[in-house]
Order: sequence, then structure tokens, then C-alpha cells
Amino acid sequence: MTTTASAIALYTDGGVIGANPSRIGGTWAYCLVNTAGERIVEASGVITPIQANVVAVTNNVTELLALVYGLERLPMGWTGTVYSDSWVSLQRVFLAAKLRNVPTWLVQRLQALQKCGKLAEMKYELLDGHPTKAELLAGIGKRGHKVSTHNVWADSACQKAARAARLEAA
Repeated sequence: MTTTASAIALYTDGGVIGANPSRIGGTWAYCLVNTAGERIVEASGVITPIQANVVAVTNNVTELLALVYGLERLPMGWTGTVYSDSWVSLQRVFLAAKLRNVPTWLVQRLQALQKCGKLAEMKYELLDGHPTKAELLAGIGKRGHKVSTHNVWADSACQKAARAARLEAA
């Protein structure tokens, strides 16, 4: 049986439905990957402004939300690498950057992760988002950062969640 402890990588992504900020909502996705490069856990969803307790959901909030949800899923003492195409979110999680315009409940969840020591042994890496097929083959994006099919999966999961939310709202 596969457990989260067998994961060596966490990939996350977030987005908004329509314009940023969105009065419709935002999307988030994460996946855990094992040493064979297989996704062993996948999760994604939508958060509305009402659920987020905000007037409109921003991309920065959904990127951070995806990271927090994924990190919460990992066991204490996990030592893998966290990948995101959001430098703002990576800084907020691992470098204690300011949390302006982040809902209080999300700040509290992030701070709980930071205080419990769960993040201490983790590495993190910025990815280039939305790579072309050629960039995926090369493994490097247009800004010189790594790219990954797992990040592409997370982006695709966000897009699917956004399409479903738009259909539901229609």
C-alpha cells in the first residue's frame, strides 16, 4: 500500500476562475510523487470567496492554499522537495515573507505548519509554469527553472476544476 511517507516530492499549483482577483473563486491542486516518478496522491478543488472569507479570491491565495493543503498531507519528518511555480508562495512558506492580503484562517494554518517544525527538513524549488512541449522535453522553462509533467498535471487539474465551477454557476 502506498503512503504519503513514500513520497519524495510535492507539486502544487493554484489559479483563479476568470479575472484575478476573482469574485467567482479559485482553484488549487497538489500531487505527491514517489521515487518512480508516479503520482501517488492527487487532490484538487475550488474555493469560493464565501469559503475563503474574502470579497474576491486572488491567485496568490490559491497558490498558497495548494501549498498548505499539500504540506498538511505530509507526515512529520518528511524530507522531500516541494515544487511550485509561485515564488511568492514559496517565500511565504519557507522564508517567512509577509502575508499581506492572505485570509486569517490561511495564515493560521500556515503558521501552525511553520511552528510545529514540519517544514524544517524540506527543500523547495521554484518551477517555470506553463511549459511548452519542447521545454518539457528539455526539462527547463523559458526563465531557466526546471519544468515538470507533475506541475503540468496540477495546472491541468486547476483548469478542470475551474471549468466545472463555471458550468455549475451557469
